Amino acid sequence: MQKNITAIIANGEILKKNLVERALQNVKTIIAADAGAETCKEAGITPNFIIGDCDSISHELIDTFSEVELIHLTDQYSTDMEKAINLALSMNPDGIRIISALGKRMDHTFANLLFFSDLNKKAPVEIFDNYGIMRILESGLHNIDNKSGQLISFFSPKPVANLSLTGFRYPLKNENFDSCFVGISNVCDSDKCSVQFDSGTLFMYEVLNDN
Repeated sequence: MQKNITAIIANGEILKKNLVERALQNVKTIIAADAGAETCKEAGITPNFIIGDCDSISHELIDTFSEVELIHLTDQYSTDMEKAINLALSMNPDGIRIISALGKRMDHTFANLLFFSDLNKKAPVEIFDNYGIMRILESGLHNIDNKSGQLISFFSPKPVANLSLTGFRYPLKNENFDSCFVGISNVCDSDKCSVQFDSGTLFMYEVLNDN
């Protein structure tokens, strides 16, 4: 069981209150990535840290979180999300949950997905938006239990070798995808599903049932 979970809150699309509460369950440390502090304020969350170049934070917001540790890094060669990720990794977390990092500007969204893909090799990542939860699967065997009826999408911008999807409505067996892979809106038809592949990386998006 994950015990040391860190959450990073960004300044993308704000999550519904119940989803924020779900994402923050059992979280030990909350990091606001620069203007993610505004997201925290609107959601009624007090972070443990605010980190970034502070170019998107008003003095009023800083005053609101006067008791929160502010880490002001002026380095312009890394984004605020990268700064937050590095801080999170310094805490040796068992897992990292990302909140409000998607939506709004497409360049920020795409850059963040690249960061998260690299981050996942160091600590398991869960990315929450208003419609579901994204996880990043490295090569190997991944069991998905007790999810019968669950809508799940898979995609990869890179080649995937020997991909098998077992227990799904649209199964695969040892298929190779030489450029990319897109498998939108598959369904778990069993309580014992699995994903297995030999090389590549898969983004797995679990659609929330209450949407």
